[in-house]
Order: sequence, then structure tokens, then C-alpha cells
Amino acid sequence: MAHDLLGNLLSEFGRFNEARECFQRAIAIAPLLAGSYYDLVRCRPVTSDDDGLLQRMEAALATPGLEAAQRLRLYLAIGKAAGDLGDYALAMRHFDAADAARRGFATFDSAAFSIEIDRLIGRCTPELIAQAPELGSCDTTPVLIIGMPRSGTTLVEQIVSMHPEVEGGGELHFWNERGAVWHRSGAAGNERPFLAKAATDYLGVLRAIAPTAAQVTDKMPFNFLWAGLIHMAFPRAIIIHCRRTAVDTALSIHQTHFHPSLAFPTGGAELVAYFRSYQRLMDHWRRVLPADRFIEVDYEDLTREPEPVIRRIIAACGLAWHDACLRPESNPRAVRTPSRWQARQPIYRNSVARWRRYEPWLGPLRALVDDEMELEAGIAGS
Repeated sequence: MAHDLLGNLLSEFGRFNEARECFQRAIAIAPLLAGSYYDLVRCRPVTSDDDGLLQRMEAALATPGLEAAQRLRLYLAIGKAAGDLGDYALAMRHFDAADAARRGFATFDSAAFSIEIDRLIGRCTPELIAQAPELGSCDTTPVLIIGMPRSGTTLVEQIVSMHPEVEGGGELHFWNERGAVWHRSGAAGNERPFLAKAATDYLGVLRAIAPTAAQVTDKMPFNFLWAGLIHMAFPRAIIIHCRRTAVDTALSIHQTHFHPSLAFPTGGAELVAYFRSYQRLMDHWRRVLPADRFIEVDYEDLTREPEPVIRRIIAACGLAWHDACLRPESNPRAVRTPSRWQARQPIYRNSVARWRRYEPWLGPLRALVDDEMELEAGIAGS
């Protein structure tokens, strides 16, 4: 376990070769830690030079006494390796197996989630959001980076936190906790006391991270649920919504390990339904939040022409331009998300339209492709 922990720490700081050695030692010493293969294969792409790695991982599935959580991670590791090697059918079989394993100890109620989204939309009316300047703090320290997981939030945080006046705060759980309390409280009433305390407490969290920085990022993706609440607490803060083609995002989620305690689906019709609820909520935020406080960044645009998009992001944050923001791969801070390896690479486009490699095996996720086509047809028709 110590080797596994050290490997994770090394990979967070981009020391991937050393991390791989740690994960290999952990597995050799304790075969029941076969889930460490997941972190090993994410240290870099698997190639034909990795002799026997795929076969060793497949054999590890038969390890007596292998826990379900380790098996889930091992399925994802095999899928990642197979995908890197171009065997997309084999890869998808193991990604699907991982999703099935996760369903064994984590469930998600899509219908209930949709109802809660409707409640959020109903509570955050245009009239309530318009009161934000009177209700909230005028502090501009927070930079919220939101969106679906795997939509480019880590890349955007790496870009913004390269600015010398900005500190990267990572994924903070503050609004998931405080937002849940606010959501349970029911219909809107006197919001001022709640917002004042939330703003004070949140600034305390940010200042503990960076006492002197002009701005501090919070890239918790699930803050997309609380964009309206956050705007009411900090009407002058910037909220950056990261968007990526739906099926590419969903496919990447399907291939990634999330903590089992997270109430979040990783595949099938449940993920499609979740995505549609998310899109419905984002449509609402787009309508009611001020356009200069709620900006949207498309992953495809960012990777196609980085500089104009990055300049727009930095300007929206109210910061003077700094060339360092064009080199997010040079950011020395620890990256604790599944995008550790990707975050250390120059901006690339290999992940755009990645779903096409898996098209015959998308299963229920295919519905997101159909949604996109219907949307495009509707826009063209109008």
C-alpha cells in the first residue's frame, strides 16, 4: 500500500516513470492490489513495447480473493490498455464490465435526479438571480470552473492557475455540502443570512489555500448544480462552464474510475439521462446568469485554436494577459484528477471525436450522438 500511495503522489507531480515502478512493485508484492494497474496504465499510453502487460492484467482477473473494487479498477485498466493498442471492441467489453461491477455496490436514481434538477430550476428564478448584486459579496477571489467530469475542467484550471496572480485550488467540496443544505431548505425566502455566512466561510477556505493570491480556482465539476447559488453569493465572481461533445464526455466518464461513494452514473441509460438533466440545467443557467459572469469554453475550440480562447478566459477573469497561460503543461502544481498524464502534455486534439473509434460498441451512449444530430438539424432548420 505504501508503494501504491507513493506512486500516486509521484504521478500527481508528473513523475510518471517513477510512479510506474511503484505501482509495479505494489502489484508484485501484493497481487490483491491488482487495481493498481489502473493507475499504472494512466501514467502514459500503453504501446506494443509493453510486452505482456495486457496479458498480465487479464490473468490478474483470476486472482483468488480479489475484491470487487480492485476488480472494477482492473477492468478499466485493461480497457485503457486495449484502447491504446487499438483493440476498441476488447476495450469496450472491459469498460462495460467495470460499469456493471460498479452497479453492484453503487446505484443511481435518474428519475429522482431529474426531479431535483426541476426543483433547482424552479427555485432559481430570473427574479431571484437578478437580486444577486444586493444579496452577495462583492469579492472577486473565486474562479469557479464547472461542467461535466471529463469535459476539460482540469485543462482550464491548469491554464488559469499558470497566471502569477492566480492559485489553483483543485476540487473543493464546499458548495456540494453547502448547496445540499440550501437545496433541502425548500422554497426561496430570506436568502441573505445564508448567503452571507456561505460567502464568509468560502473565502476562509480559499484564503487558507492562498492567502495573497488575487484569485483562487475551484474546479469541482459538480458545482454546475450550484451555479445560481454561487452567483448569488458572489455576483462578481467568474463562473467558467467547460463544454465538450456529449458522447466524447460520456465515453471518457465510462472509462474512468470514480469513487464508489459518488452519486454519479458511469454508463448506460442512466448516464444518458444524467447528461440530459445536466444539459437542461445548463440551459437554465445560460438564460438567467449574466453573460459576463458566466462564460462557456468549448473543449473543441480550445484545442483547435488555444490562444484566442485562452485570451478570452483570462480577460473574463479580469486579469492582465500573461504568456505563461499558453503553457499549461508547464504548471508545477499537483494534479489530483484522473487527467494527470494529459495535464502534463501540450494542448492536443487527439481526444476530439474520439467516440468514433468506439462507435459500433457505444450501446446506450449512442443516444447522445442522436441528440447532437437532432440539435444540429434543429439549428440548421431555424
